Amino acid sequence: MKILCTGVLGFIGSQFVKMLLDEYPDIEVRGFVRNSDQRKLKRLGGYLNNPRLRLIFGDLTVVNSMSGLCEHIDVVVNFAAKTFVDHSIKDPIAFIQSNIVGTYNLLEEARKNNVSLYVQISTDEVYGAILEDSYKENSPLNPTNPYSASKAAGDLLVMSYGSTYQLPWIITRTENNYGKFQHPQKAIPVFIKNALKDIPIPVYGDGKHRRMWIRVEDHCSAIIHLILNDKRGIYHVAGEQELENIELAHRILDVMGKSHNLIELVPDFNIRPGHDRRYALNVEKLKATGWKPKWSLDEGLEEVIQWYIDNPEWLNS
Repeated sequence: MKILCTGVLGFIGSQFVKMLLDEYPDIEVRGFVRNSDQRKLKRLGGYLNNPRLRLIFGDLTVVNSMSGLCEHIDVVVNFAAKTFVDHSIKDPIAFIQSNIVGTYNLLEEARKNNVSLYVQISTDEVYGAILEDSYKENSPLNPTNPYSASKAAGDLLVMSYGSTYQLPWIITRTENNYGKFQHPQKAIPVFIKNALKDIPIPVYGDGKHRRMWIRVEDHCSAIIHLILNDKRGIYHVAGEQELENIELAHRILDVMGKSHNLIELVPDFNIRPGHDRRYALNVEKLKATGWKPKWSLDEGLEEVIQWYIDNPEWLNS
């Protein structure tokens, strides 16, 4: 099997590629990346010389850089996306270009080359907030910021290509991922970095915003499971481990042996407009296919915290 994977230097995409190369010797990976940023290249570490991995540098928003990208490819997995909600509020056009136009260009390449399966990696944020219960795959989309709106639009494009051009597809919608090599501006790395320096840990609003968390390895194993078992449609990928943001900060400080007094509540108004109170995904459909996560949040957090302590250069990059 030959898989084209976009965004392979990203946090989740790089983990996906490493798992394919480690566990599936019959799979070849063509990785599409926008640039050769040295910090991001570290995510693929000793894998860059693997004969089953070929990197191609280009930009999904520039059609000329995608020539021949999907030739002789069986499966396309699109991790490429701009992801920071805060940044999307300040500069929406970059998210529209990447997450909508980029998705369209990739779909066109997949369609023209008769790709057997197209996989779109999406987010729980396309549904907007839910204060009780959890969203199912047929729940209506209700994005509340430019980032989530651009991801919802990309999902709809994928579905339209299935209906119009009979392009087989899978859409996965996931919750907050955590793990090694995460962007140092994300919540868990920020909490760890600040705790190591004994400086305030910023928690937005009253700290009561709730998020579900999944270890990045579990997310990637679910995607691989769906591909290999040809489970088409929309699937939620979640670990069903939910915490208030302030609870997450408490857990990290406890593991690190630091005082809870480091927590600093940061006013949310005008800092994060469109900051949804709670997201939650129902994962019964995915579990019915035989998949289940391996990592508990307690074990996963403890192992990840130790990794960041042992690799402080990543936090400061």
